[in-house]
Amino acid sequence: LGRMARRATVLLLAVALLGVATAEIKLQSVERKINLASQFARITETLKVKNNGDLAVDRATVCHAKQTTGSVAFQKVTQVLASKYKLKISPVTLAGAPAEAVCWEVVLKEPVAAGQATTLELFTVYSGVQTAYPAQVSQGEQQLMLFIDNLYVLSPYQVSTQTTEVQLPNARVESYTNDEKPVAKAESKIKYGKYDLIKPWTLKPLRVHFENDKAFKEVVTCVREIEVSHWGNIYVEESYELKNGGANHTGAFSRLKYAHTYNGKGNSFQDLKARLPPSAHSLYYVDLIGNISTSTVRKTTAETSLDFKTRYPLQGGWKVDFKIGYSVNLKGFLGVLKGGKRRLSMDFNSPLEGVLVKDLIVRIVLPEGAKDITAALPYAGIERTSDIKYTYLDVAGRPVIVLHMTDVVPEHSAPVHIDYNFAAFSVLREPLMLITAFAAMFLMAIVYNHMDFTIAKTDKWQASQEADKLATTMQEANQAMEAQDAVLDALAKLVSSVHGPEDAEAISKDKTLLESNFTVQENKVKALVSSLASAAPKAGERVSALQDRLRALQLRYIKLLVDRCDLVRKGATGSEASKKLSPISVGLQEGRTELAAAVEGFFAPY
Repeated sequence: LGRMARRATVLLLAVALLGVATAEIKLQSVERKINLASQFARITETLKVKNNGDLAVDRATVCHAKQTTGSVAFQKVTQVLASKYKLKISPVTLAGAPAEAVCWEVVLKEPVAAGQATTLELFTVYSGVQTAYPAQVSQGEQQLMLFIDNLYVLSPYQVSTQTTEVQLPNARVESYTNDEKPVAKAESKIKYGKYDLIKPWTLKPLRVHFENDKAFKEVVTCVREIEVSHWGNIYVEESYELKNGGANHTGAFSRLKYAHTYNGKGNSFQDLKARLPPSAHSLYYVDLIGNISTSTVRKTTAETSLDFKTRYPLQGGWKVDFKIGYSVNLKGFLGVLKGGKRRLSMDFNSPLEGVLVKDLIVRIVLPEGAKDITAALPYAGIERTSDIKYTYLDVAGRPVIVLHMTDVVPEHSAPVHIDYNFAAFSVLREPLMLITAFAAMFLMAIVYNHMDFTIAKTDKWQASQEADKLATTMQEANQAMEAQDAVLDALAKLVSSVHGPEDAEAISKDKTLLESNFTVQENKVKALVSSLASAAPKAGERVSALQDRLRALQLRYIKLLVDRCDLVRKGATGSEASKKLSPISVGLQEGRTELAAAVEGFFAPY
């Protein structure tokens, strides 16, 4: 019993010691920098965190005041050690915190030992926190903005010292909080502090009413479609609904006044810039009307810069719709991982410079046949869904990864990675489909032309078939006779070429070849005459008679050639031989002319 009592006493002492050992955090110094030089509010807070407790701490809490308008679009917390390390953050609710506080728990990269300190940097981008005041301006009038925040860092910890600096677009300030001394304004900067011994959860409104001459380029909706083709290209098309998110325009709008005003265009804008990949090509810029020619492209090794203008200047509250599109090579965007999986890496954000995208949809269209798809998303606020897209020659459709995010700012510049499996043979699927389709079409045409779809073979049909057959036969006979006439023409030229005994000896081979060609065509005609014996005997007789006349002319040309050779062998000159044989040559030419007319007249109906 005594031993048990001693153990209980030791346990109670240990619990008491644990209760005494605590981790107490204090902010030694805070530097706040609020940049309002654009349509966003970018706030950088540098916190020097000291552990005044007895235990090491590996977590801390950071907070900010809830904005009455707008929202936190981007937030990053880093711990400054030998270098800067990005820290994981998660929302947390603290007991005793005011309703205006929104807090996150930060997991430190390196715990802070008792009595030691570390530096945290909190970078936050707010969208929609600059409110137009007044809400409407006329053409050429500069817009004034109202920004409201907490002057002090909102924190559950005590702050030893703090300074706040507000950076404005220009030096014109209508009013600002100046009842918390010290405060000083110099040109476009307002400096507050330093302030000492600030209690936890201290609330003090900071109001700045100032001129903001920057363009409030607000993309209401952006749909980016990225279509991957393993034939070498990635096609990108981006559809925009762009709005001037500044003070609304009121009153009439004069295009003449706008064109003749250099610095008095107020809060309107027309110029846009898109920073595209350096390999971008085949660019286009269109809207519902058609192509818009007010654009220029500049290429460097780092990027392709597209500078373009909207179809008309956007006054406050005005909107415009347009599309830009381009292609990039696969190299640099699509790679192969170990194991054969493909990885696609593309920018998530819009390439437009300095815009707020209220609603961003990114559709990544993979090739048909892609499977085992995984996505590495750079931001926690991205929603992922799936879809199917059907294009040319698709059967099952192409898988689509749909990513959706709201309030996207330029700081959301990280790429998205899509991994998937895709068989190399699948690239040939569509060409093989085309080849098969065309081969099947031609095969069907061949089969169709060889098929007889006649239901009943009537006398009229039989007569038509016989007439077609007769026409074909007569055309073949005509072609054969034309070939024989060509032989006669060659024989006439051969006769004229004999000028001496040596020519008479040299033409023997040519004479034999021409006789052989004539005989071949003559045999064709005789075969055709035989086929006409039953179908059209009269026509056969006429063809046979014409063939006999051709043979007679051929024999006369052979005799003329032989006679000319005999004359030159006996010593006659070429001119003497031509003069002596001239009547025969003229008679042969006349006979050929008469026969040609007879052949043409007979075969013309066919």
